[in-house]
Amino acid sequence: MRLFFIALLSLLCIACTSTRKPALSSVLIKEIKPRYMQQQAFVRIAEYLNGQEHTGNRMIFRSSPEVRSGYYFTLILGEKIDRLPIGTSLTGEIFTPDSPELKTFTFTLPAQRPETQEIFFGLTGPDWPNPASVANAWKFTIKGPNGEVLARSQSYLWAI
Repeated sequence: MRLFFIALLSLLCIACTSTRKPALSSVLIKEIKPRYMQQQAFVRIAEYLNGQEHTGNRMIFRSSPEVRSGYYFTLILGEKIDRLPIGTSLTGEIFTPDSPELKTFTFTLPAQRPETQEIFFGLTGPDWPNPASVANAWKFTIKGPNGEVLARSQSYLWAI
């Protein structure tokens, strides 16, 4: 009987530790790091073996998925992105130096996400032709599956 209770207690402890945390209803964008990144920053050893990109523990979105070099905004969140609800979307609104028009890009986070707090949001290909340029102003919004705003962050120049 004692062995039965020990086994039951062990199973209960295991079940409690493996319970997935509930999806977030809000998240903090702690920091955004804008910078130009070359293709080599995304190449890993496994790619030399099979020719396919391996993102590893990175969540990467690109305006032109076939081009890796570009201007990236690294969003650092206060929580891991796998805790965001399924159907969450990320919208970036950016004023670039080559156009007075606002460029807007929206990506939906996939159901399978790495356990990381960083999201790489890249303007690649024709959306960022000049490596020496920097973004004028930007705003990022993370929305839940029902359209509710989970987080928002903008540059200083956006507010002017």
